[in-house]
Amino acid sequence: MLIPCSRAQVVVAEPGIRLDRHTPGFMVWDEHGGMFVLRVDELAATEVPASPSETGIILEIPLSRREELIRSLEEFAAQQQLPLSSPTGPELLEEAVLAACHLPEQNLFVFAEEPRLVVKRRGESVEIAIEGLFKARRVPCRETDLVIHLTKAAMARLVASVLSLARGGG
Repeated sequence: MLIPCSRAQVVVAEPGIRLDRHTPGFMVWDEHGGMFVLRVDELAATEVPASPSETGIILEIPLSRREELIRSLEEFAAQQQLPLSSPTGPELLEEAVLAACHLPEQNLFVFAEEPRLVVKRRGESVEIAIEGLFKARRVPCRETDLVIHLTKAAMARLVASVLSLARGGG
C-alpha cells in the first residue's frame, strides 16, 4: 500500500549523515513473511555535522486528503487481517523490530538499537518518529532507503492510531 509522505528525514549525529526526500512522495506499507515493513526510498544523503539531540527519523503523513487516507488504511487493515482497536490516547509509543537506512555510496547500514516509534498529530500531518541509539556499520548495499519493521500487533496499533488521527482524534 502507498501512503502519502510529505516529509522523510533521517539525521544521525555519528557519522554525521542526513537523508532527505526533496519532494513529497509515498511510503510503502507492506507485509513480508509475517513482518510488516514501512519503506521510503528516493532519499538524498548529505554529510552534515549534527548533534546527538537531532538524531532520529521523522516521517510525515499529510492529512490534506483524509478520505483517501482513511479508505486506504481501512482496506489495508482488512487485507492484512489487522485487529484494530481504539487507541488509548492521542500519541502512540511502540517498539519497532528494526529501523534502518542503507547508504550505498558510503557502504553504510545505519540502524537504531531498541527503536521506539512515536506517532502523534503535528499540525495538518501525522508524524511518525523513530528514536533510539543509532549506530553505523560498513556493509555493501544497493540503494538509499529507509526501512522500519514492525510485528503484526505493532502494525495494527500503528494503523489504528493513524486512522484515529486522520478521523480527527488527538
